[in-house]
Amino acid sequence: MLTSYSNKKNDNNPNSKPTDYYIGQNYGGGIIFYIDSTGQHGLIAATADQSKSMQWGCQGSLIPVIFTAIGTGQANTTTILNVCPTPSIAARICDQYSETVDGVTYDDWFLPSKDELYLLYQQKTIVGGFATYSLYWSSSQYNANYAWGQGFGNGSQSFNTKGYTTCVRAIRAF
Repeated sequence: MLTSYSNKKNDNNPNSKPTDYYIGQNYGGGIIFYIDSTGQHGLIAATADQSKSMQWGCQGSLIPVIFTAIGTGQANTTTILNVCPTPSIAARICDQYSETVDGVTYDDWFLPSKDELYLLYQQKTIVGGFATYSLYWSSSQYNANYAWGQGFGNGSQSFNTKGYTTCVRAIRAF
């Protein structure tokens, strides 16, 4: 995984001079935990959990077109919100989250996909603030009754019933 790139513009101001991106950098309302191979895009984690006890939601409902790959968390979150009317669920709390830094408001947060959440787990020490030995929800569904979660104690990924309450951490892309 690459950790630093130069000649990129500051996310806070698209007209700013180029800057270096690196894993662990405070940027765009959170902390960078992933930079893609182009060095132009990546993922940012919120600095704290949005919940320590939230359901995935819509137990028994098969949500169409839910993916696991890096880059699919935003689309997954949107799909969940379009299909699942339940008010207090993991995807909704991430979608409603906003963070204002230096007068700039970031409100494009989402629930990470299974693979995005695994990348976040790999950088858990750098990002910090995670509940010890807890499961975190991903936006990736396993079937109508189960969704994927990421263990932040041992690194295992497993599916759990959508009614199970556990931790949620929002991310956003840049």
